[in-house]
Amino acid sequence: MKHQEKKLDEHTWIIEEYDDNVSVYMYLLEGEKEALLIDTGLGAIPLYTICKELTDRPIRVALTHGHVDHIGGTGAFNEVWLAKEDEVLYHVHSELNMRNIFTKEELFPVKGELLYFTKHMVFELGKRTVEVIPTPGHSVGSVCFLDKERRWLFTGDTCCKAHVLLQMEYASSISTYRESIQCLWDRRQEYDITWPGHHDKPVKKQIIKDFLEAADGILNGTMEGKYTELPMGKARLLEYREIGIEY
Repeated sequence: MKHQEKKLDEHTWIIEEYDDNVSVYMYLLEGEKEALLIDTGLGAIPLYTICKELTDRPIRVALTHGHVDHIGGTGAFNEVWLAKEDEVLYHVHSELNMRNIFTKEELFPVKGELLYFTKHMVFELGKRTVEVIPTPGHSVGSVCFLDKERRWLFTGDTCCKAHVLLQMEYASSISTYRESIQCLWDRRQEYDITWPGHHDKPVKKQIIKDFLEAADGILNGTMEGKYTELPMGKARLLEYREIGIEY
């Protein structure tokens, strides 16, 4: 796997792990006292070394959810946080047969012992505050992170400019996902842009309204997805504007 790092501002970096078939983003947020790494990719790159070349602050890790392409580099870090609801998913996706789905390269170990987000949890990094916002949908324990001072929302796989996958094992219902998206949209005055786990970046917050309208359409019967052969198997797909819902 290849990797590249790009500075978003003087104290924030995006790290991309990729090859010809897959690409995943991680974000390193530096405060005056600590740094927070959001997600850890597939685990095929020396992520800890990369991060320490960017910051000398102690690094805490916070995961948007427990899927294999977001948890792979956790083993190199002392402190890894996850939603308790994704505990089972995390351990299932830690198995080698799952980790080899995207790459056959040698992989770094995944961390076994985790810490779990508390209600209304906030990471105080030192003049930089990052709030954990529960957004179950793509997984039962998906979360987003609100970087309050910069007015950035880090969304993982909750609302990329692409399809959200709700048909997978350990995903939530469309109605639960709709509630999560409504929560994000209700707080839209608190952020200016969103940073996803994959695909185009950054993404305007209008994308959240698009997902909300699509979910509403499915739930009230005015929209309906068509059964389609998709990379993750056959499921209904509703395409709407620049997004889609697989369910």
